[in-house]
Amino acid sequence: MPLSVVHEAPSPFGTVYVVDEGDYRTLRFDSPDGTLQSAILKSDPLAVPTNYVRVATAGLALTKGRSRVLVVGLGGGAFPMLMHRLLPRRAQVDVVELNPVVVDVARRFFGVREDSRLHIHVGDGARFMARQGARYDLILLDAFSDSGTPDHLKESLFLKDVRSRLVPGGVAVLNIALEESRNVAQRIETFASAFEDCAKLRGASAYNNLILVGTLEPLPPEPLFRQQLWRLARELDFPALTESVVSFERIAR
Repeated sequence: MPLSVVHEAPSPFGTVYVVDEGDYRTLRFDSPDGTLQSAILKSDPLAVPTNYVRVATAGLALTKGRSRVLVVGLGGGAFPMLMHRLLPRRAQVDVVELNPVVVDVARRFFGVREDSRLHIHVGDGARFMARQGARYDLILLDAFSDSGTPDHLKESLFLKDVRSRLVPGGVAVLNIALEESRNVAQRIETFASAFEDCAKLRGASAYNNLILVGTLEPLPPEPLFRQQLWRLARELDFPALTESVVSFERIAR
């Protein structure tokens, strides 16, 4: 099916494209056929067609609370909007996005709506994290350019700040994608060293994103994690969550 460019906008960090392919609307950087950054179904904006978003949501099975979530990197807003929809009405969702054009595109073409529970902060994720501020039950690190995660968001200092912004029992979730295979092991080691325990989660996806979860307490064994994930799916009324995680692998320290 041919691609149709719905919107094209220059930004301080390269051109941002909104591209339709039938019912599938995607956000891409630098070219209409650039790497997919986010996706929705136009016929069902509440659907979650991107597998890694469901796998990242599984991080909530490892938290003790559900009251506050932070997302670094907005993209098309699939994850923060999912959190806004699934979590209790008292829950707060904060998003940090460096590129103001991405924020505008997410609002205009991907159904992102701010309200008293969802707030978007335009700025650098590392600077936001380094400030004194709210602590979170779950922090998702999902910031990308077309070539991958910005270097300063891979560093130990940044991850130390991430750890400091978690509540006791909180979890940090890292989406690794667009990464040279030779660099993945170093990303895992750096992330794991910032937390008490860490695991790799994978879903069934052609894009083969790797999700890492870092916790301040020891992780449960896989059978218990699966039980917690099943309970979470029922709690959130999101049955697709149960089968989203294909593998759960603790990282040896």
